[in-house]
Amino acid sequence: MTELGGPSRAHRWLAAAWLALLLVVAGHNGWLWLGGGARLETDILAMLPQNRQDTAAQDATRQLADAGARRVVALLGASGWNDARRAADAYAAAIGASGLPLALRYRIDARESGDWLGFYAGYRAQLLGDDARHRLANTPVPTLAEQAAAALFQPVGMPRQGRWQDDPLNLYGQWLGERASQSKVRVRDDRLSLSNGDQHYALVMLEQQGPAFSVSAQQAMLPALAKARQAALAAAPSARVIEAGIPLFAAAASTQAEREVHTIGAGSLLGILLLTVLAFNGVRPRILVTLSIVAGLGCAVSLTMLLFGKLHLITLVFGASLIGVAENYGNNYYAYRLGRPAGERWAMLRGQRSTMWLAFATTAIGYGLLALAPFPGLRQMAVFSVTGLFSAFATVLCCLPFADRGEMPFNGFSQAVGNWRRAWPRWGRNRFTILFAVCAAVICLAGLVRLQANDDVRALQNAPRQLLEDQRRVGELMQMAGPGQFFLVSGASPEQVLQREEALKARLAPLIAAGKFAGVQAISDWVPSESRQTADRALLQRVVFAPGGVLEQAAGLLGQAMPSPSLPPLRPLTIDAWLAAPVSEPLRAQWLGRFGTGYASVVMLRGLAGPAALPALAAAAPAVAGVRFIDKVGEISGLMRHYRQLMTWVIAASYLLVLAMLWRRFGRRAWRALLPTLLASVLTVALLALFGQPLQLFTILALLLILGMGVDYGVFLLADADPRAFLSVTLAAAGTLLAFGLLALSSTPALAAFGLTMLLGISLCWLLNPLFTPSI
Repeated sequence: MTELGGPSRAHRWLAAAWLALLLVVAGHNGWLWLGGGARLETDILAMLPQNRQDTAAQDATRQLADAGARRVVALLGASGWNDARRAADAYAAAIGASGLPLALRYRIDARESGDWLGFYAGYRAQLLGDDARHRLANTPVPTLAEQAAAALFQPVGMPRQGRWQDDPLNLYGQWLGERASQSKVRVRDDRLSLSNGDQHYALVMLEQQGPAFSVSAQQAMLPALAKARQAALAAAPSARVIEAGIPLFAAAASTQAEREVHTIGAGSLLGILLLTVLAFNGVRPRILVTLSIVAGLGCAVSLTMLLFGKLHLITLVFGASLIGVAENYGNNYYAYRLGRPAGERWAMLRGQRSTMWLAFATTAIGYGLLALAPFPGLRQMAVFSVTGLFSAFATVLCCLPFADRGEMPFNGFSQAVGNWRRAWPRWGRNRFTILFAVCAAVICLAGLVRLQANDDVRALQNAPRQLLEDQRRVGELMQMAGPGQFFLVSGASPEQVLQREEALKARLAPLIAAGKFAGVQAISDWVPSESRQTADRALLQRVVFAPGGVLEQAAGLLGQAMPSPSLPPLRPLTIDAWLAAPVSEPLRAQWLGRFGTGYASVVMLRGLAGPAALPALAAAAPAVAGVRFIDKVGEISGLMRHYRQLMTWVIAASYLLVLAMLWRRFGRRAWRALLPTLLASVLTVALLALFGQPLQLFTILALLLILGMGVDYGVFLLADADPRAFLSVTLAAAGTLLAFGLLALSSTPALAAFGLTMLLGISLCWLLNPLFTPSI
């Protein structure tokens, strides 16, 4: 039997069972976060369904990213080489003295250079450049013989490796020269260097040891780099230091995020605490409401991990927004406790239970609809969000009254806030309604006319300008290939992969000649396919070393008799031998090795003229079997667009379902709880457009939250004209604005867009809901 002044036996058992479950969840979370059981996924492509996402492209990109994730490139430049060298020596010495686990690559001694040349020397009879191959195939032998003889008397020419009679046309020297032309980096005074006009640069490369993307290691690198810069400038005051690399961007992003979390988080926490103390005469309600939110998040993490085996970082970020929703239940409980004896709290809770259930259901519908989309990421978000909300809601219903003690009288602040509702105008046949309708229509029309969507992931960049400029400058000076666009080449064997690379390069040659991009960086430039090596060796034997060939005729022109030697048997240069040698280090990351059921490599692009060249590159890929053009920037931007469009439909479906739920409780008055939120959302989008803010995925995600929170406000206000209802709604809105509205101040574009949308939407929901619900 239910008692008016206390909990029923069933309620006690339910609370005990729920508390036991929370203890289990706490233990599970402790094992996850402290015992290393948590598995976090950070790749946004992992949010896509398996049959939609491009696993091959994803793996290729991850492998390329891993290779560059630890590397920092520093260029020490000056107008004189000696100054650049002194600056680089001081820079490298300071890095070495820092004690940090940084692998330093700076000096190349003569032995190392000799090893590089010596590695290829054994294969010289089968290595021909494109120009040399065309020249041998299309130039008469007597002409080639004259050129070979004349080359002996030319004071300046391509450096020759070995004796003249071993390579009378210096084809191996040309092959090495073509390879060297792909990079401006040279060895000078045993140091890596490059020149650009009258500027000389010494190159220093650092590689962070240990796990990639280690935030602590990246941040620890910054002071060492600062000291190295000081040492370089002290050694050569006229020198300029240019640094670039993923660790620098990651360190800047983490430092910025840490600063914002401290400032924005501290501000919102203080504001919420102040509001709670003012409204409820103490911090105990805030502590208990916070515990209900912690219980919700803990349950959400546990169930998500059990169902999915891992937790995506975006799910965590999105799930953190539950704080603003979940606290509504606790705030509503304490708002209705005001002015009531502690003994009535059970009866008060039973009276509020149906309204709270409806508020929970309408919110959960929005989140639950995410699970209908065939995207693992959205399903994970749905499970996380609905579980978190339900757990926080259940904690308030089951446990909060047991921890609630003492009297909670109305104070001046809570009374004043609750009575604000009396001052609100009403929707109806009056001048205010006409004025409001006209203003809202004008804002909506003006905003929607200017509304534009922007899903370009590059618009989300917020790295420091100097860092971006240095990265661009290093890329230009070193002619580095970018990882954003590349060709993925796959085949059944390494030999087939290399053959397809060579076919692709031939296909791209007209685009290079047309200036679409500067060139490619391919493994087959350094390890030709065995079929090409065989063909080149045969061509060389037939044209140069066969009886009556170039060597014999050139020797005759020089008045010497020289028998035509036979080339040594073919010893193919294999990919395994190349990978095992130090010479492969600069391009090793482009060989993906075993890839699915075959093998794969990446052909990168140098000097891409701009996005206008991308369609031509994409069109070139299908012409060669096993070749695909990967545009990671375009792919991620397309992913953002797809999510935005999908979520827009989810929101539309949510409104219909929420209306159905409201209809069961309020009948024909249901629109009064829903229309304010709909108006607030449309006005928010229109105002964002008028402010010049494009529509993007993070805007849509915020609109979904606004639906859940705004309808909650409408439900509470429509169900009860008591000032406590408006006090509860006001505290919830203020807490949400403090928690998420301050994100509008963030320098991170995605967070700023999310925060600004929440700031406008929640403010409008709070302003509009009293217009359509009964007054006190």
